[in-house]
Amino acid sequence: MNSAEWDNLEFLDFDDIVEHDPKAKLKSKKRKWREIENIKERRRLKRELEEYDSYSF
Repeated sequence: MNSAEWDNLEFLDFDDIVEHDPKAKLKSKKRKWREIENIKERRRLKRELEEYDSYSF
């Protein structure tokens, strides 16, 4: 391959990386928020169960 072909290949690879990067960041943010919401929900359920346990009939 001559130098022009190598430059073209490197350029194409760079474009592929740039196009996929925002999607990866978006998925990462969504995953992070889902994890945070899961933690909050578990804490809420734990508190609710503790309230039932401490309730006297």
